[in-house]
Amino acid sequence: MKRGKAAGLDSITSEHLQFSHPLLPCVLAMLFNCMMRLDHVPPSFGKSYTVPLLRGGISPHSKSVTVDDFRGIAISPVLSKVLEHCILVRYENLFKTNDNQFGFKKRSGCSHAIYAFRCITEHYTSAGSTVNICALDLSKAFDKMNHHGLFTKLMEKRIGLPSNLLVLLEKWFSLSTTCVKWRNIFSTWFNISCGIRKGGVLSYLFAIYIDSSVMWTWMLCPVYLR
Repeated sequence: MKRGKAAGLDSITSEHLQFSHPLLPCVLAMLFNCMMRLDHVPPSFGKSYTVPLLRGGISPHSKSVTVDDFRGIAISPVLSKVLEHCILVRYENLFKTNDNQFGFKKRSGCSHAIYAFRCITEHYTSAGSTVNICALDLSKAFDKMNHHGLFTKLMEKRIGLPSNLLVLLEKWFSLSTTCVKWRNIFSTWFNISCGIRKGGVLSYLFAIYIDSSVMWTWMLCPVYLR
């Protein structure tokens, strides 16, 4: 975990864990194993606060700023992030998506999708063929992810996710609450009934949610061909 990150509501940072007693990893391992066996998630693991940040290239002095000019970053408890990292490392081989999907993957992004798109387009146009392109606007899709749709995806046989981990994730999502922090002022708490926390380690689950095994060739960034 990177240092210098904001602390959660409990004021614990990654530095506290990295410079703690060597016995702490054993204690956390016992805690996480008990959570898996008992299907229990502490309520504090579901609490976060959201910090609104201006999108890149937007200055608060250049125009009238609206809500759409901000993006929210959720600051979760450090201990919950440790558990997320453990899940990612332990079950990374189960969270595989289509090769034509470039988002939310290690060493992959928009530049790779654009390169693949240009290569495919140039291949067909160089032979005198035409290429029909359909662009989908996925803006705010991250915030509208249906939790039950995600769990249905994770229950598919091709993924093979253990049932105890699926139950743990379901209870974890059901406890998700947040508030908005503006400077030193916090808003009232509200439940997160859809979407996934931006800035969270488990945000890669969004890639599984939109991944499909049907004949459509999806490119998360920015288009698909037909």
